[in-house]
Amino acid sequence: MTIARITAVTVITFAGFFGAGLADGIAAADPAPGRLGPYEALATCEREGNIGMETGEWADYECTGAAGAWYIAPRN
Repeated sequence: MTIARITAVTVITFAGFFGAGLADGIAAADPAPGRLGPYEALATCEREGNIGMETGEWADYECTGAAGAWYIAPRN
């Protein structure tokens, strides 16, 4: 493959992942009154879990559950 093709494939791949993240964020902007869930998508649960780590709410976390009902399980 040429460098131009590799670059094009990389850009398209990242654009796809970025677009999927935006669609997920729009659909689940306010997922639930509770901070720990439930969240529709795993990506939303992980994003909220990372925000909780950044703000010092918990030291680590795990998203548990299944599609449509993901919960943040904090670990301190």
